[in-house]
Amino acid sequence: MTQVFVRGRSARTPHGFTYVELLVVLVLIVLGIALLLPTTTRTNCGSNRTKCASNLRQIGQAMLLYSNDSHGGYPHTRVSAEPVRTPTFGTGVAATQPFDPDGPADNDVTAAMFMLLRTQDITAEVFTCPSTNTERDDYGGGTNAPINRSNFTDFKKNLSYSFQNPYADQSAIEKGWKFNNTLGAEYAIAADLNPGTAGNGDNVLVMTTTSSAADMKSSNSNNHEKDGQNILYGDGHVSWESNPFVGVNRDNIYTTSDGKVNASPVDANDSILLPTDD
Repeated sequence: MTQVFVRGRSARTPHGFTYVELLVVLVLIVLGIALLLPTTTRTNCGSNRTKCASNLRQIGQAMLLYSNDSHGGYPHTRVSAEPVRTPTFGTGVAATQPFDPDGPADNDVTAAMFMLLRTQDITAEVFTCPSTNTERDDYGGGTNAPINRSNFTDFKKNLSYSFQNPYADQSAIEKGWKFNNTLGAEYAIAADLNPGTAGNGDNVLVMTTTSSAADMKSSNSNNHEKDGQNILYGDGHVSWESNPFVGVNRDNIYTTSDGKVNASPVDANDSILLPTDD
C-alpha cells in the first residue's frame, strides 16, 4: 500500500506532544491548582467556623441545663474566701469530687467548664475547635469517664475555648456582677480561646476600639488565624465577630474593663474570658 508523506512525516506516524505543548499543559495545570486552592481554603475555613459555632452553641445549651439544676447559677467549683480572687487553671485533674479538699484549687476556671462534662450530656469533642490542634480529652485513657475526674487532662491540649471567669472579686459582686441564666444578649460568656499577650503577634492589651482592622488581629483568637472569633452570649446565641470589642458597652471580652487579663471582672457588665493560650 502506498504511504502518504506530509512534509517528510508518514501519515501513519502518531503525532506526540512537543516540548512547547507539554509546557503549556503543565502551566495550565499549575494555574488551575492555584485558582482552586484559595476556594478550597475558604470553604474549609467556613466549615470550621460553622462547626466551632455549633460547639459553642452546645456549650451554651449545656450551661442552661446545668443552671436549671443549680437555682439558675452557671458552673463553678470552689471559691476562695478572700475578697480578691485570682483565677487558676488545670488543677485537681484526677480528683473524683471537684468540691473535696483534694479537688481543683480555688477559683479554677477550667474546672468550672469541666463541670459540664461531669453533669451534662456533652462530649469532649465539643470543647475542641476543628481549626486548632487541640485533641479530644480521653480522661487519662482506659475506661476513665468524666464523672471520675474534675478537670481537663491537659487544658492546653484539650480545650479550645475561653469561659467567663466565674470567680468575681467581692467588689464586683457588690457592683451587681452575676453569672447565671439571667445574663443578656450582649454579655459574652464563652468564645474562641483568648490569645493573651505572650504569643507571636498576640497582645490583647494594646488594641482600642479605634485600632485599624489590620492592627486588631493581634487581639483576635488564634483559633481561626486571627480573622476573628465565635462568641457565645448570655441569651444562648453565637456570633462571629472580627474583633474582641463586642461585649456590653463594647467591652473587650478578653480583658477586664480596667485593662487586665488574668483577673476578676470589674462590674456587672464586664466580661473576661479565660484561660489564654499564653
